[in-house]
Amino acid sequence: MGTLSKLYKNLKHQLPEKAMIAKEMGLNLHRELSSWLEAITYIRNIIAHHSRLWSRNMVKRPTESLNNPIGQWLENPLTQVQTKKPFLIISCLVYLCNEVTPGHQIKTKILDLLNSNPDIPIYKLGFLNNWEDELLWK
Repeated sequence: MGTLSKLYKNLKHQLPEKAMIAKEMGLNLHRELSSWLEAITYIRNIIAHHSRLWSRNMVKRPTESLNNPIGQWLENPLTQVQTKKPFLIISCLVYLCNEVTPGHQIKTKILDLLNSNPDIPIYKLGFLNNWEDELLWK
């Protein structure tokens, strides 16, 4: 994942293929995709190295305000907590999966995990303010 992120980031910005890749992923700007890939790589590395994700502030934060997204993105403005916790990066991952692999199961698995553990305070991950009402999460 890190290699993919760095490979994409290091492509020349003037290359039309860089914009085409972003468009294929459902984003209109290559800067958006680059920031998303870096953030997803960051969270992947936290998890892969058995570090604590719970209630952690994310150092790498993806672009949250998209330039005319192609697919369903978050409609309501995010709180500061939602942008600095894993919620935003997880939402980016779901968006990309929606665009690249229709019929994927990652969103269902995340929702099932959250629903099967109702006693866990998911707001510490940034899941707050009626997040489940967002079209991305329905």
